[in-house]
Amino acid sequence: MSSKHCIKAARRGPLLMKSSQRGASLFAVIFIITALASLGALMTQLLVTESEETINEWYSAQALYAAESGVDWAVWHLTVNGGSGVTTDSTVEANQSWMTTSVAAVTIGTRTLYTITSTGESGGSAASPRAQRQIVVQYML
Repeated sequence: MSSKHCIKAARRGPLLMKSSQRGASLFAVIFIITALASLGALMTQLLVTESEETINEWYSAQALYAAESGVDWAVWHLTVNGGSGVTTDSTVEANQSWMTTSVAAVTIGTRTLYTITSTGESGGSAASPRAQRQIVVQYML
């Protein structure tokens, strides 16, 4: 009788192990799926953030180039066109970038020192741009 009891115990032992292994496997699979989903969400968020930063950098560069265009326009207006060098709210690229340029003049002896301030804006609208850059240049004639 004691050998039958040992045989039954031996048969029950492996069955209990298999059911607990199934639970552990299920837990491991759920953990791995959750970890991969979290990693995917993190990678998506990083991609969105990097894309937004790239777009902002592009608008910033456009605003800088618009401000440089304002300086060039003011210098051309002073030297070639014989004007005052003042340009306000000029569009560099329609619906994309704008510039505002102002010129202040100071006479030093027989020469004139011009301080050109140009502000470039880009993205969004002229009333609410996404990027703004300003350049101040001194130019003497």
